[in-house]
Amino acid sequence: MADVIQFPQRGETKTLHFDERHAFGEIGGLMLSLVQEQGREDGPVTLVLLGGVDGLFPLEAFEATKEGFESAKIAGEIALRALAAGHTNWVE
Repeated sequence: MADVIQFPQRGETKTLHFDERHAFGEIGGLMLSLVQEQGREDGPVTLVLLGGVDGLFPLEAFEATKEGFESAKIAGEIALRALAAGHTNWVE
C-alpha cells in the first residue's frame, strides 16, 4: 500500500499596501525605493527593489526612527551605485 503524503495547506493571502518614502531611481528597468506599510508609521521602513523576475524584492528593513530612515537612505544610495556599476558591466 502506498504512503499518503499530506501537503501543507495554503494559508490566507494578505495584501499589503505601501507608501513610498523615498525613490532612489531606476537603472536597467529596476527601481530602488524606500517604502513603509500604509497606515503603520511606527512600522519599519524597507529598502526594496522593484521590477525584474520577482517584481518586489525587499533588501533590508530599518527602524522607523530618524536614525533608521537616515541609515536606509545611505544604504539605498550605496545600493543604487552598486546597481549602476553592475548594469554598466552587464550591458557591455
